Amino acid sequence: MSKTGRPPKPLQEKILSGARIRDDRDDDAQVANAAVDLGMPPCPVWLNKKAKKHWDTLGPTLVQAGLLSVVDGDVFGLHCDNMAAYEEAMTKLTVVSEWVAKTPNGFEVQAAWLQIRNKLQEQIIKTAREFGLTPAARSSVKVNKPQQLNLLGASAAVEEDEFSGMGIRSS
Repeated sequence: MSKTGRPPKPLQEKILSGARIRDDRDDDAQVANAAVDLGMPPCPVWLNKKAKKHWDTLGPTLVQAGLLSVVDGDVFGLHCDNMAAYEEAMTKLTVVSEWVAKTPNGFEVQAAWLQIRNKLQEQIIKTAREFGLTPAARSSVKVNKPQQLNLLGASAAVEEDEFSGMGIRSS
């Protein structure tokens, strides 16, 4: 039986979006998530040169945003591979006349490269959602911005202020 409705959010996405984390539902995810370190996974050996270029470009940004962990290498590799294949399909479809092919009977049909491109677009969007790379997926992700230090620096903010107990009016 298939599950209907929206797929559940992963714990990392809940944390980044500031959603409420329930102990009764998210305990197992918290334990599993604590065991996974954020960081750049090793690049799969099956990636070609173009896919590795996408890996090296996008991977560090996702790690910095806290959306890529060391165990996500295979799924992220699929995303990079799909991007490289999409680039190749688009080079084959440079002229509009190449978007249509003729059958042996003379009928015009959609070219195979166009069908490949359309399927790759669907797969890229699906894998991009997993890493928050679409506007809809990113809309619920809240990025923690570093706190700005006061003018005197971090150490001055920790020191005890002799006037902290006094209000505007003190008698």
